[in-house]
Amino acid sequence: MAVNVKRIATQIPELTLFAKTSPRLFVCRFLHGAKFTRWKFRHRTATRWSAPRTCEESTLSDIGGLEACIKEEKLKSLSEKGLRFVGDKAKTIGQPTPESHPHLMEENEITPGITKKEFRDRRHKLLSLLSKTHFGETHDKHLVIIPSNPTKYMTTDVPYPFRQNTDFLYLTGFQEPDAVLVLQTLEGQSLPAHKSTLFIQPPDPKRELWEGKRPGTKDAILFFGFDESYSIRNLAPVLIDRYAGRDFCVWYDSLRPTHPVIHDEISKILFRTEKFSYKNLLALGHNVHMLRLIKSEAEIKLLRQSASLTAQAITKVMKSTRPGLEESHLHTILQYECRMSGAERLAYPPVVASGPMANTLHYINNTQVLRDGELVLMDAGSEYHGYASDITRTWPVSGKFSKPQKELYEMVLRVHKKCLQLCQKTVSLDYLHHAMLLLLGEELIGLNFISKNLTESQLKKAAAEFCPHHVGHYLGMDTHDTHMVSRGLGLHPGMVITIEPGIYISADNTKVPERYRGIGIRIEDDVLITERGPEVLTAECPKEIEDIERLMNNTEIARL
Repeated sequence: MAVNVKRIATQIPELTLFAKTSPRLFVCRFLHGAKFTRWKFRHRTATRWSAPRTCEESTLSDIGGLEACIKEEKLKSLSEKGLRFVGDKAKTIGQPTPESHPHLMEENEITPGITKKEFRDRRHKLLSLLSKTHFGETHDKHLVIIPSNPTKYMTTDVPYPFRQNTDFLYLTGFQEPDAVLVLQTLEGQSLPAHKSTLFIQPPDPKRELWEGKRPGTKDAILFFGFDESYSIRNLAPVLIDRYAGRDFCVWYDSLRPTHPVIHDEISKILFRTEKFSYKNLLALGHNVHMLRLIKSEAEIKLLRQSASLTAQAITKVMKSTRPGLEESHLHTILQYECRMSGAERLAYPPVVASGPMANTLHYINNTQVLRDGELVLMDAGSEYHGYASDITRTWPVSGKFSKPQKELYEMVLRVHKKCLQLCQKTVSLDYLHHAMLLLLGEELIGLNFISKNLTESQLKKAAAEFCPHHVGHYLGMDTHDTHMVSRGLGLHPGMVITIEPGIYISADNTKVPERYRGIGIRIEDDVLITERGPEVLTAECPKEIEDIERLMNNTEIARL
């Protein structure tokens, strides 16, 4: 084995291989500049190395089967792109660029899939939207202030993985903490003409030794496309020098701050600096959310990819489910599959709820053992280059639904499908929710769970006791996206929503027959609204009973 491995190593520059004594494991390290990428490969027998086979020669009885071949080809493609990055010759700025990460990004992209032009257009559209408000029509001087997120710590010197303020990220593409975007109108020109300025952390070699390189002010102008850039230490002096006493309308979310330290500094300027006067202080968030609500073609492509990789990951979790595993094992498989398919992170802590745990809507302990005869509900999503997916599926631990489980599941699935058909232009999420409650109520009457002689209002109230959450929410950069936008707004092409009816029957609910108690079921899909009707982005993930049972009982594939 070691001879074969070293022969391969001679064909790839800057590759060091460390072969261990066991034929079951070797570790490869690719040297990229000063960083290592570390891969471990495990094989069940040493004989695999003596007679390697191509993907074309492989069969489903091989390790990973056809799926492993597909993944191998994908990794090969990524590796070929990645090898275009040669050590320190590629300029790094602290976040991926087309030059440093050609396997992720194309030319002129600021973040994977989103170009510099699109970020500029978003800022332009925001100022255009503000110009159509009452204050935009009556005032000619406007100042927009949007801070980033700070770094958050779980304990001393141990940070949580950084996640940017999505409003700030949507307008900048800038992935670093402790920054502020300022947009100002131009004197003598009407909106949406403006100048953009980005305040960022100054160079700090000592901190960069620990945290990595930071983008500089030059990068902010040349790479990100801002008109000006300054150190965040100059935020107060620049704001006071430029805008004090000039009667600007200031758009800043003072009641919804994202960065406590920067908010304190901005508050001192706005409220405790005598010479800094302004005409109005206005909330900005709703306007940004209205822009984010309608997705561009580039965003839709990323959302499709996010939905697809999560759908495939949950499908693999279904295959791996069996009695005796813990909920946390399914969580681990999900996370592994999502990350291996390109997701940066899970979009939220997943719900992996077996048996009666499914009746706790946001159960995330994931510590229970999967028991034969019970269902398991998984509510999970991933973030793919800044865009989230959100899927829920429910399936039997043993691979086959019992009769009571099947009756309830088919009922929820019928409601789910009818709600999907209603996802048309001008219909609102609130309308869909009321429709879901009426549809569910009729189904519950059929099972004799509730009385037949109810008014429409009473029927919805009775149904809500079995499904207490809303039928859906907006989806995008955040899982519960654009939360400041009313769910009473009519749907338009380019919006992405979730549809997620469910039924939850506690173990001590004596109003229903005993055979149904303790069962919780939810089915959730991500839906793109188009001119032609709804497009289900998560259709790859099985939800028909026949498909789920067939998938789980294909033991040759499922247990590999």
